[in-house]
Amino acid sequence: MTFKPSIKTERERVQNEIDDAIEAISVLDNAIACAFLKDRHSLIAQTWIKEYKSDIENAEMFLDNNKDVKWLII
Repeated sequence: MTFKPSIKTERERVQNEIDDAIEAISVLDNAIACAFLKDRHSLIAQTWIKEYKSDIENAEMFLDNNKDVKWLII
């Protein structure tokens, strides 16, 4: 028998991912703003920021779609 994590556990995990992504964006933004990165590294960091923003959007969609869902365990 396989157990799936509860929706509460999944929501907590996804919220932690959002928090981590926000922190990563903040760190990358600060590194870019300080202008101590080489131009090509700054561009790479900007692509990482886009990826983190996309991850946040997807995670928020999951949270929005599962906020009122009640799961039954059979």
